[in-house]
Amino acid sequence: MGMPFWRRESVSISGLFFFVYFVLGALYPLLSHYLKSIGMSGTQIGLIVSVGPIVAIFAQPFWGMLCDRFQMSRQILSSILLCAAAAALLLLWGGRSFIAFALLYGLLHFFQSGAVPISDGLALQYAAHTGIEFGRIRQWGAIGFAVATLVAGLLADWFGLGAIFYVYTVAQLGAFACLRGVRTERSMGTVNVFKGLARLVRIPRYMLFLMSAFLIFGPINGNNIFFGLLYDSLGGQVAGIGLAFLLFAGSEAPFMKWSGFFIQRLGLEKTILIAGLVSALRWLWYGTSPSPTAVLILFFIQGFSVGLYLASAAQFVKENTPDGLRVTALSVYTSMGLGLGSMATNVVGGMLVDAYGILTTYTFFGVLTLLGLVPLTLVTWFVKRKDTVLQ
Repeated sequence: MGMPFWRRESVSISGLFFFVYFVLGALYPLLSHYLKSIGMSGTQIGLIVSVGPIVAIFAQPFWGMLCDRFQMSRQILSSILLCAAAAALLLLWGGRSFIAFALLYGLLHFFQSGAVPISDGLALQYAAHTGIEFGRIRQWGAIGFAVATLVAGLLADWFGLGAIFYVYTVAQLGAFACLRGVRTERSMGTVNVFKGLARLVRIPRYMLFLMSAFLIFGPINGNNIFFGLLYDSLGGQVAGIGLAFLLFAGSEAPFMKWSGFFIQRLGLEKTILIAGLVSALRWLWYGTSPSPTAVLILFFIQGFSVGLYLASAAQFVKENTPDGLRVTALSVYTSMGLGLGSMATNVVGGMLVDAYGILTTYTFFGVLTLLGLVPLTLVTWFVKRKDTVLQ
């Protein structure tokens, strides 16, 4: 007998998350090295890296509203994955100059930025129907990212840094294949997303959470950009950077899987608050110049902070926004953190590196995250959920 459909769908949606995050692990950790290898200056690399978050600020809400308006999340995500795969090859073949690479990189991010929030929406829908915890699905994204850092690094050593774009393309096709086994359900009637956005703005818990995401999510992504500089300044070897990313990303998976345990015992809001506090303490500790060995030994801090935060944050958005606007709400949240928050953090962080050094940048990350705990505290203890807004 064949595998039951619900089981096949579980494999498909886990595979989807594996590949959606595999593409991120294949491309971004080695992107700056690739740009340097084709003659880009440090300033040019910084400007190119900033293109992604800038595009995401506008692209993610666009894709979210499109999904909620037409109730075709799976079809839209299919198109996004194929277009992103094609854009990666264009980037490799045509992005030899600064202007050309920046434009094509922006095109890639226009499609790429929609994949994560739409996938989250599909997974949350699946979790609601099956009773499976979202963190158990989301953990496959962390596993995919971790495996990708190893695979892409090895292939880049064997065939050159350009290999990361081929790995990216193949992984997008893998995500497309897995998506074919994922079902979606349409809401009754169409959704007026512009009126829906006005409804989202009137949800105090959601707006406070967006403020928090801007302040907490930015440093999380800023660490992906600046960790290499930090590790080098601490006296670590270049080879240790790849090992650190592998350990960091790998540690997220078990904590995402265990997120349901923490949520059941502490509550959703307190789980997010604790994850944010651990993130703040981590950045402040990095700012004190610890030994590279200590950073590697305590790799699991990333899992306890980032893993718990990412798994719990998407669930918070789902539970505090209307069902018909779920993808829009997730996209705006991702745009605020991954887009606007990352852009602002990277710009200020880079200025601090030039003026005061990398340790000051990480102290800044810690202070920023502590500020992000303020709106989270309001959400946890003072601003209660109003179910009438979610109808």
